[in-house]
Amino acid sequence: MKKIFAMIFVFVASNAFAVEISWMYVQHRIYENGRTRNRLTFGLIDENNQNLTSDENVAAVELWDPQGRLVKLSDYKFNIDEEIYGIYDSMRSQWHFSEAWQLDSWFSASFSEPLIPGVYHLKVITADGKSSEYGFKFREVVALPVITSRSFEIHPDPIGNVIWKWDIPDSLGHMAFNLQTVVKASIDVYQHNKQVAYFFIKLPSHMGYLLIPRNIVQKLNARGDQFGLRVQLETRDNNTRTYSDTLLMNDLTAIVPRLRTFSNPIK
Repeated sequence: MKKIFAMIFVFVASNAFAVEISWMYVQHRIYENGRTRNRLTFGLIDENNQNLTSDENVAAVELWDPQGRLVKLSDYKFNIDEEIYGIYDSMRSQWHFSEAWQLDSWFSASFSEPLIPGVYHLKVITADGKSSEYGFKFREVVALPVITSRSFEIHPDPIGNVIWKWDIPDSLGHMAFNLQTVVKASIDVYQHNKQVAYFFIKLPSHMGYLLIPRNIVQKLNARGDQFGLRVQLETRDNNTRTYSDTLLMNDLTAIVPRLRTFSNPIK
């Protein structure tokens, strides 16, 4: 009987659903249109260290502030897409881009309580009663400038690469002595008004341009019928981030001069 019980126990345990929080942050966000938001964002992986493809087994999400108070969160949103990303090697002045689409998923929720310094604790509870916890140290909200979409300039070069330029705010130069910041240039890929893919690259914050190689441009154009371009400026500790407005394009190889009027981003 003991041997039979042991075998049954192992079988049940191996089929139990389990998740683990792989990363998280709480962040103050500032938008070019004047909106502000405090945001919780986190990722979950399953027992095979794979990103979740559904939120059906997540029963509850709890966030506790550094003073031990439960934060009132909006309903969380589960996001999933396929991504291509880039890396800029500033030591060698070289661009590197992934070639294959990869699946990514994450959760997000907003809250109105002011962010306070200290460690925020996240707890995710699954439908079977299991839980995973994670902590994030928040330092401070920083008054970062916004990189405006009105400064975007986009054009292809003779061989089909796309050059994307923007202006660096003057105030960012003074902040360089006290802050560590980074820029994230991103493209949301839409098909029939639904986001289906995503491209991003992180760059030095004082580098006001991006070169997207022709093969990546072709991959993005093949996946969608509309593209939302924006630039984010953030502190390296992920405490504060600013967002430009989104520039919508139907073709990434189109020419976009700066100082034009842009449409509102897709919601």
